[in-house]
Amino acid sequence: MIVTGPANDILFGMIEPISEFQRRQVEAATEHCIAKASQLYGRHFAAISVHFDLKGKCAGMYQVKGRSRRIRYNPWLFAKYYQDSLSDTVTHEVAHYLVDCLYGLRRVKPHGSEWKAIMIDLGAEPKATGSYDLTGIPVRQYAQFTYRCACRTHQLTSVRHKKILMRRAQYRCQSCHDFIVADVAASA
Repeated sequence: MIVTGPANDILFGMIEPISEFQRRQVEAATEHCIAKASQLYGRHFAAISVHFDLKGKCAGMYQVKGRSRRIRYNPWLFAKYYQDSLSDTVTHEVAHYLVDCLYGLRRVKPHGSEWKAIMIDLGAEPKATGSYDLTGIPVRQYAQFTYRCACRTHQLTSVRHKKILMRRAQYRCQSCHDFIVADVAASA
């Protein structure tokens, strides 16, 4: 749904998040997917908390904090791509939850063979990411910091930049495997 203003002009071209009715449909689809998995695997999987507070480029996210588990959905992307999100994104995130229940997250890759097998069992294509046109979707803008390695420059987010400054992390280039360091010339 597109937000409109006076004289039916599109107001900033922004998409409205999904309605309360659609939220209930997404919650029901999530519960249905978990129930289907319970039947497929012959064991009970507990209901999971569902939130519609995700912003940015991600349509969904399975999140673990301590003993708490939840699935977060992006209500703007769901509004723009409702049918695809209802089938694909819900199954994708529930599959992450099921991998956690069956194998534990530390023992497997996020989109590894276990996750792919669960996606297939649930009747979905095991694709790791979606490609969305984000026009009209609120997207977080992070400050970028220029770093370099032996082969090129990199743009790091403020989160990674702060970890480097606090000496809590070091990053390597995936191409040359050299450590990524602050580009002094770019910050001058």
